[in-house]
Amino acid sequence: MKAAVPLLLASVAFALYVTCPRMTAMIASQSKVSGINPVAVIILGSILGIPLFLVLLYVLNTWGVGAAVILAAVFDLGAAALLGELDLKAGLELLVITAFVYAGIRLAPRIVGMLLK
Repeated sequence: MKAAVPLLLASVAFALYVTCPRMTAMIASQSKVSGINPVAVIILGSILGIPLFLVLLYVLNTWGVGAAVILAAVFDLGAAALLGELDLKAGLELLVITAFVYAGIRLAPRIVGMLLK
């Protein structure tokens, strides 16, 4: 039972982390346009996302954060293409977001280290 508590806490934290407003807004707007049940999309999408998280974890552990960020951007491109929202503007926005995510991952520890000195 003792080993289950850290696993449960980490799992709840992960669930809170992956519940982002952008995904919720995309689900809500797509369900309005297409008439799809958003609850069904959330449930099925969560199940389908499990192997994708495992692939990202493998890539992160094998090739590092840069490769994982690039793969996550590819996943975002795939999502935009599936939803019919992929155009030059969306692609450029994704490129900028990806660059900032990568920079943030690299710079945050250094900046915090300087702030806490």
